[in-house]
Amino acid sequence: MTETVIRRIEGEEMLEIMHWLPSYAFRSSPPLADKEERQERLRQRVGNLFFAVFEDGAPVACVESTPLTQNLRGRLFSAGGILDVATHPAARRKGYAREALKRLYAALHEDGRVFSDLWPFRESFYERLGYVTLPMPRKAIFKPSALTPLLTRDLGGSVQMMLIGDGFDIYLDYVRKLQATIHGMALFEHADRFNAQRNNYWLALAQVDDEIVGAMLYDLRGEQITQFTMGVRRFYYSTSQGKYLLLAWIARHVDQANRVEMWLPPYEYAETWLEDMQIAVEAAPIAPMGRVLDVAKMGGMSTGPGRFAAHISDITCPWNAGIWQFETADGKLHVNRAERADCELTIQALAALAYGTHDPGEFAMRGWGNPSPQVQQAMRSMFPRLVPHVHEQF
Repeated sequence: MTETVIRRIEGEEMLEIMHWLPSYAFRSSPPLADKEERQERLRQRVGNLFFAVFEDGAPVACVESTPLTQNLRGRLFSAGGILDVATHPAARRKGYAREALKRLYAALHEDGRVFSDLWPFRESFYERLGYVTLPMPRKAIFKPSALTPLLTRDLGGSVQMMLIGDGFDIYLDYVRKLQATIHGMALFEHADRFNAQRNNYWLALAQVDDEIVGAMLYDLRGEQITQFTMGVRRFYYSTSQGKYLLLAWIARHVDQANRVEMWLPPYEYAETWLEDMQIAVEAAPIAPMGRVLDVAKMGGMSTGPGRFAAHISDITCPWNAGIWQFETADGKLHVNRAERADCELTIQALAALAYGTHDPGEFAMRGWGNPSPQVQQAMRSMFPRLVPHVHEQF
């Protein structure tokens, strides 16, 4: 009989397991990812949790989490990002990944994490574990020549350029300030300096009166001068002036690049920025997902007027199960145990409310609950629809 053990892994054992299983699962092979580089990256991950499943002493599956902070409706919460969920081919279809994730969720709950986010290999697998799908980032494709009219306008301010490794602290400080204003934005608690020091991106900073009002990460790739592709990895601004200063910076590359591929948050509408841009928009191949890890600690986010009680079902995180009352007082959500429920809700429905992704009228259609029309109205008042943007990818 096979002996199966799930336990936390650390040190050299973690480095070995987390090198080969995720490398085989998520990369082209052979060969596997460079072991030395992969293990150095793992060593740099501060605060991450690692669990593995063993069959008769041999590792056959692994899961990992990374600590995040996340803005949900105006409050910063502790969250856990899930990554590197991998299983050996011979051990697949045995439920090992699911059981390892349950152990990981329990550890995250003990650590005070309130929400969890991930980029799934298959959405339906994680939906059954309590996650809801969030809006995809968008890629806007256009010619830099479409922005050249901006070069004749006095936009004020200036743009500074440097390698990301040199300006990482400035960029990080700016993005952390933005996080307080962007719903759904999750940031690593421990910044990824290892990746930044590889200097794979240029950093452009829009400044007005010594204040940073926009930041853009980009690279230039191609074989022939004048026909490079400018790949914009991050594009953020805190004022309209910052946005157009960065767009004008792109226009200054018109003799160097003939194509821009810009990744944008799902709330951005690049086609409205300037006339005749002839933008093509593509969605990312994978949509992020989010779930509630600790119902009891959801309080404090900004909500509209209203109150309802729901019996929450959550077979993956049983500490969330039971009857909870959700009530707004002084513009903030208060969550407490209750004795009577107005409806049944799955944990997916509660996540959909918190993240703002689904109307409560959809819950019955999705198998997520049975709120009455009256309760649905309270939910809409308290949790109006919003467009979350996760930001970090892991």
